[in-house]
Amino acid sequence: MTLPAIAGLIAQAQDVVETTDIGTTNHNVISLVLHANIVVQFTLLLLVFFSVVSWAIIGSKHRQLKRAKERSERFYQLFWQSKSIDAIVSKGTFRKSPAFNVFKTGVDTLRETPDSVQRVDKEIRRASEDEIEQMEYGVPFLATTGSAAPFIGLFGTVWGILNAFWKIGRTGASSLAIVGPHIAEALIATAIGLAAAIPAVIFYNVYVNRIRLLSKDLSDFADDLSLRISREYFQGQK
Repeated sequence: MTLPAIAGLIAQAQDVVETTDIGTTNHNVISLVLHANIVVQFTLLLLVFFSVVSWAIIGSKHRQLKRAKERSERFYQLFWQSKSIDAIVSKGTFRKSPAFNVFKTGVDTLRETPDSVQRVDKEIRRASEDEIEQMEYGVPFLATTGSAAPFIGLFGTVWGILNAFWKIGRTGASSLAIVGPHIAEALIATAIGLAAAIPAVIFYNVYVNRIRLLSKDLSDFADDLSLRISREYFQGQK
């Protein structure tokens, strides 16, 4: 075998070793993230933040709305079964719920200003709006995540692909084994962006619908409470 032939075989062996090293270095998702461009890593960190906060809101809102619905329904039932406001007050304390909080505000205002039906009505409406606002708190963040996360992930992907092409131009290597890991790093950003956005959009729509129903029931209850207080304590003043 001639010397040039031996040199050619050695060069081919070196190419195989380099390709194998690249393939084993980025053998899983964690390795791809650790070796990704700093901009891509920052994008992934931002997406993880959006995802963690979204899941925290999803869990807390599930418990809050479930508790609000169950406790308010029990209080609605008590409200309509009782013969008067005084009969409800005499039963003692109740487990907190949006409906009970509105009722308590109305009763407390009635005790403070027993001669002003307008003040009682105003405080009842304000308490109802505050409870609705409390139920809505945090939900807009799910909408923000659902709309922004895919584009943030796309930005990370575009940046990563640009970085991969820059490396291709710098090294002159176009082998898929060499540029493939860099492209995979970039595509991870899009995948994580979608993983953060999809559950956020789904639960945003679910919670908006549930809050809408709870808000309607609470607004109707506030009107009924104002009417009942007016009838029992301010007969002839309206």
